[in-house]
Amino acid sequence: MDIIMISGFCIISAVVCKILESTGREIKTVIILAAACVLLITTADALTDISAQIKNLFDQAELDEQYVKILFKGLGICYITKLTCDFCRDCGENALAGQAELAGKIALLVISLPLFSALIEIVKTLLI
Repeated sequence: MDIIMISGFCIISAVVCKILESTGREIKTVIILAAACVLLITTADALTDISAQIKNLFDQAELDEQYVKILFKGLGICYITKLTCDFCRDCGENALAGQAELAGKIALLVISLPLFSALIEIVKTLLI
């Protein structure tokens, strides 16, 4: 992952958006969304190496593979929610961004329920 290339792409996209802002806000919105998608796809390639290393750590610790899946689902929810909220705020829709944040928090809670139940089971065995 070349951070200089990514930073340059972001700066060029921002400058193009600023130039086109006077001609039409719709075009600016489309450019921002397209640039965000390109960056997401570009950085997703680096996630394969990271996921392999995290899975290796979980294997060494002899933890259930289900926890790795929950971790990556949670990270995905966080990234998608952040991207959505930023995009909504850029469009001037703060209320919609707030609702997207709430939905992301609820989604995180839902996928983490198996972790809470496993934690309760561990506490039960320690107390008995």
